[in-house]
Amino acid sequence: MITESFDLPEHWACALFYGDESGLDSDDCAALCAFTQWMLDEYGSCWCVDMGEPAGFVRLHDARRFGVLACDVAPFVFDVTPRGKA
Repeated sequence: MITESFDLPEHWACALFYGDESGLDSDDCAALCAFTQWMLDEYGSCWCVDMGEPAGFVRLHDARRFGVLACDVAPFVFDVTPRGKA
């Protein structure tokens, strides 16, 4: 399995692991959707498989390019194994 880790907002955890966006506001949903689309374009999938220890409140993180301001983040690990090479 090939993995990549991204420092993303902690409050995205339920949406990333379970697809439950009920705790997110419309801005968070839009940013998460943009991140998900980027993952699909870049890696062909968006399968979150693990979450590391929270890093705390930071301004510079991997969701910043999707419009997310400073927030509590944690490293999220994604399976980016190309299809057919598992």
